Amino acid sequence: MAALNTSRLTETFEVLVHPHRRYVLYHLACNSGATGTDALAAAIARWNVESGADRTTSIDTIRIALYHSHLPKLADAGFITVDRNSDAVELEDSDTLDSFLGDAASIDECAHLSLSAGADRN
Repeated sequence: MAALNTSRLTETFEVLVHPHRRYVLYHLACNSGATGTDALAAAIARWNVESGADRTTSIDTIRIALYHSHLPKLADAGFITVDRNSDAVELEDSDTLDSFLGDAASIDECAHLSLSAGADRN
């Protein structure tokens, strides 16, 4: 792993602090190719119910939060790319992210997700 500077480490933790941003990253790491915001919102809603984290947030509310808040923050950090024209969200290679994503998934009880797929990204 490349050495992290303090500002990059702080930025990474600020991005990972919200569970919906973490779940976007888990989802993208486990599914090759691009994913649309509707599919991400539906996956987060399912995860909210399955984990008991939140049973009241609608898919539309999650989608709006993704579009206006979470996806731009992940993109600004360089963890994803978002094509607004095609509604495609893709995971970017990131040594910084790879250092923490597996551990975060385990803590979030998403250990069943095969995050090893992230190691095979091009």
